[in-house]
Amino acid sequence: MKVADNIDVLSNQSVTIITGASSGIGLDLLDLIAKDYQNILVINRNENKTKPILDELLIKYPSTRISYLISDLSDQNEILNITNVIKNNHIKINTLINNAGMFPIKNGISKQGVEITFALNHLAPFLLSTQIFNINAFDKNALILNINSIAHYKATGNFEIYESTEYQLLSRMQLYRESKLANLCMTYKLAELFKENDILVNATHPGVVSTGLLANYGWRSFINYGLKLYGKSSKISAKELFSVINKCKTEQLTSLYFSEAKIVKSSENSYDEYIQNKIYNISIEMTNSITMDNK
Repeated sequence: MKVADNIDVLSNQSVTIITGASSGIGLDLLDLIAKDYQNILVINRNENKTKPILDELLIKYPSTRISYLISDLSDQNEILNITNVIKNNHIKINTLINNAGMFPIKNGISKQGVEITFALNHLAPFLLSTQIFNINAFDKNALILNINSIAHYKATGNFEIYESTEYQLLSRMQLYRESKLANLCMTYKLAELFKENDILVNATHPGVVSTGLLANYGWRSFINYGLKLYGKSSKISAKELFSVINKCKTEQLTSLYFSEAKIVKSSENSYDEYIQNKIYNISIEMTNSITMDNK
């Protein structure tokens, strides 16, 4: 992990964290947050992309305090390092936007030996959220917003496969679906656990967005071409996400699923308390986290 030289501008401040903000929806949402003169901590993977973006934002919005951390969020040790930076700089979090994610273009595992899609799409936001909670860094009425996907509707919730090598039998699309269902079940579980601490936890699907995610990957480029033709612009999606954030905070909403800025029902599996508890316990085991009960 690399810490920006100006991280101290966020010391003793109330801050919005956004992950995966170097392109697409994340980048456009970052611009809206900066325009709103919020203090911002960006967590990206590529410093060469991140630094010019932040330099430009500071020119556009000179009153905004903004800094960054460069981190591979699939690596649990780096998430622990992130929370140490937050703690050591006395940063308070008013909004955590877990936007970083991936579609499994190729097979891979994290440094902890976890299937890479599950590690980044589910375990990373789970661990970042719970560790910030454990160091008491959330403001009162803070919001955690997890960027999810309608792909979760076709997931089965058979999360035990991630405790063995059985996940290798799943297609890449199914790996993506299961990771998004895990993320949504975690959203509802943490909303319940954090409610007494006045922390809001919600999830949202931004819609089918024009993206370059699958460019330069052979036949998948045709899918990418279709998204560019029929997907809506990332700027529109970012405005919808920004409205969701404001709505959640203004109306103190929690444990909800949004789709294109509207509250909708998520899959039946996502509401199943057995499945929610199962993924919570598996996540605790995979991250060796301290549970909320032991805090």
